[in-house]
Amino acid sequence: MLAIYEKELKSYFHSMIAYLFLTVLWAASGVYFTVYCLYYGYMDFGQYVLSSITILFIIIVPVLTMRLMADEKKQKTDQLFLTAPVRVSSVILGKYLAVLTLFAIGLLGVFCYSILLSFFGDMVWRTNLTAFLGFFLMGACFLAIGIFISCCTESQVAAAAISFGVVLACFLLPNVVSLAPGRARYTFVMAAVAIICLALFFYHETYSIWIGGAAGGVGILALVAAWIAKPSGFDDGFSKIVDWISILDRYDNFLNGILDGSSIIYYLSFIGVFLYLSIQTIEKKRWI
Repeated sequence: MLAIYEKELKSYFHSMIAYLFLTVLWAASGVYFTVYCLYYGYMDFGQYVLSSITILFIIIVPVLTMRLMADEKKQKTDQLFLTAPVRVSSVILGKYLAVLTLFAIGLLGVFCYSILLSFFGDMVWRTNLTAFLGFFLMGACFLAIGIFISCCTESQVAAAAISFGVVLACFLLPNVVSLAPGRARYTFVMAAVAIICLALFFYHETYSIWIGGAAGGVGILALVAAWIAKPSGFDDGFSKIVDWISILDRYDNFLNGILDGSSIIYYLSFIGVFLYLSIQTIEKKRWI
């Protein structure tokens, strides 16, 4: 895993990807830092700078993750570790940790802006550090989605386009879902359809009937149990579900200086699920 990690991290800096990413991230955060913090005098760096640059994930995720596995498949170099005595989990984790390290380097540069800001006034460091932690965890979740998408296609362009669409959907979904019917029975039916589709997707990507069946079975049982326990809880259910699963909404607590343990567990679990799916997607080729 260490060899793969070093190789992937060096490959970013041997190409223009790392420099493009760092330039865009530091330039955008520098603009918001100048306008909000230096010009208007706001000291809440997380609320005014970090929250403003979250939109960059729409560009950052496709650029950083599109080549991780898609390029391996296109060049047929994935056959090397599929036939070699190396664990697929080591390959995926090595690549993921490499892209996560690059993201952390970029975030460290943004953190220097907040250090500079502290010389101009009183900064609440607890709130500032909590905001950076939440931003890092949120970025780690999006990158986990990106590497999973890269595992599902052989084209870098397709991986980038799908990653762009998925991350964009994460930003737009809270607004779009408000247009959905709010009646309880509609929520129940649509939730059941979504669970079945998700189970079929897991089965298609992993070729494991146990994973697909477990995802569908547990989801349906939980849905029925929730309906029996409290049918009225399904009123405006789409909005409640989106608020609960939204990566972006959970970041609000971090911006307010609240070190929310449930959100940290959610982010880590989210990352673990998508890394596991990435591993199973590559393992599927070995089984075939």
